[in-house]
Amino acid sequence: MADSSPATPPPDPRDGDGGSAPDGTVERDDTAERNGTAARFGWEGGAPGYTPVDPDRLVPHQPMPGAPPYPAAEELPPPPVGERAAGTGFGRPMLAAALWGVVNVVLVLLVSGPPPSGAAGWALGGMIVASVLVAGILTWVVARRHAWPFWVLLLVTGLLFWVVRVATTAGVA
Repeated sequence: MADSSPATPPPDPRDGDGGSAPDGTVERDDTAERNGTAARFGWEGGAPGYTPVDPDRLVPHQPMPGAPPYPAAEELPPPPVGERAAGTGFGRPMLAAALWGVVNVVLVLLVSGPPPSGAAGWALGGMIVASVLVAGILTWVVARRHAWPFWVLLLVTGLLFWVVRVATTAGVA
């Protein structure tokens, strides 16, 4: 084996033992070439299922040889002219948020009873209305391009309503 230093690249492992003949040509084992097979590394040799594939022969984004072809991409037709694209309108998320606002009012009245004063009632109503508006608008922003069923809108709006409701009552005793 020829000596290699950091300045010289190591010999090609496909060149057999890396030695050279006295005239400077590289010695090769011609038995593999006569049989029609190229010499392989040990890790390429007899691994079950190994198929030597030349990456230069494959077109980009083409499946490997023997693999099934890629499925054809389905392209949906555009909506008919004059019709609105499927999505969620503004009213349905606001209705879902209003239902959560009613649930909140009922829970407050069951747990705490009526507000002690008119100012406390207005403050409670204002915080609930603000929570309904913010949760409804946020849900509409998320769902406007999707045709979600009402129960999904109700769940998403409920999550957003209660997060906003907790944020509006933080610090209010």
